Amino acid sequence: MINFRNDYSDICYSEILDYIKEHLDELNPGYGTDSHTKIAENLIKEKLGDNDVDIYFIPGGTSANILGASLGMRPEESIISARTGHIEDQEAGAIEACGIKIETIKTKDGKLTKDKLQEKYKTFTNEHHTVARKVYISNTTEVGTLYKKGELREIYDFCRENGLYLFMDGARLAHALVSKKSDIKFKDLTKLCDIFYFGGTKNGLMFGEALVIVNDDLKRNFRNLQKQKGAMLAKGFVTGLMFERLFMDDLYIKGAKKAYILAEKLSTSLKDKGFDLAYEFSSNQVFVKVSDKDVEKWEKFAIFESCGKDNDYNIVRLVTSYKTSKEDIERFIENI
Repeated sequence: MINFRNDYSDICYSEILDYIKEHLDELNPGYGTDSHTKIAENLIKEKLGDNDVDIYFIPGGTSANILGASLGMRPEESIISARTGHIEDQEAGAIEACGIKIETIKTKDGKLTKDKLQEKYKTFTNEHHTVARKVYISNTTEVGTLYKKGELREIYDFCRENGLYLFMDGARLAHALVSKKSDIKFKDLTKLCDIFYFGGTKNGLMFGEALVIVNDDLKRNFRNLQKQKGAMLAKGFVTGLMFERLFMDDLYIKGAKKAYILAEKLSTSLKDKGFDLAYEFSSNQVFVKVSDKDVEKWEKFAIFESCGKDNDYNIVRLVTSYKTSKEDIERFIENI
């Protein structure tokens, strides 16, 4: 079976496993106070060109989103998200369980814009509503689209003008950075939002995300919050080791580049076969409109997820990763 289910079905990069094995006999202090975690933090700061940020390694995407959403929030305040946002649709109410209401905006492509935010912000008028305090976006989005630098700049400027924090979910940030349609560089990131993270789980690590806190107002007592939310590992040095190796060279973007190239080949081939994409191709997630009959055929040779309906068509998601091969794409298209 050809696996297009997701980009986290494998264990990890062989380089990551080898690096952990090199340090197998070490004894390290816990809770992220070890030297590997510190080295990893410094490597990321160097990549960002910013030594003033705080960096913490979190076990997974849900806990990173809980922390990113919770920072700086009061009980009466809310977070604005696209209706397709991961925190709204895929976290089992984890954000609301923290006492934070999510206010949503309907979008066609999973992206928020300054205009949409302005329209939504006008609805928070009195004490009968929540007080909007934060905006949540993801890059790439839940439907595989991405933000360009100018779009992020407009959103961030709007947030600062209105006293809002901007939190960017970066579970697939590597895939956004390598896209041919992206003009965002590492050193732009700390100038475009208040909080974001580098996803490791969906980019070749066993687990782990690197949460970056840019805004000084949000840095206070973070470790206490991290512990309270169950997001602090006693063996934090394992996450530190993995991110140390990930940012020692180009490993962070190496696999994402491969995934993008193969996803591009897949999307082009599907269009050549007469299939329509549900969303513009931008990253390692390809969403395609497929009939019920074709879904039944495809399920005989491939593993993938269906993401709802568009009139009479199913929207099928095909995800590539660094483990995907050129032969996988060719075999899939040949079977079609």
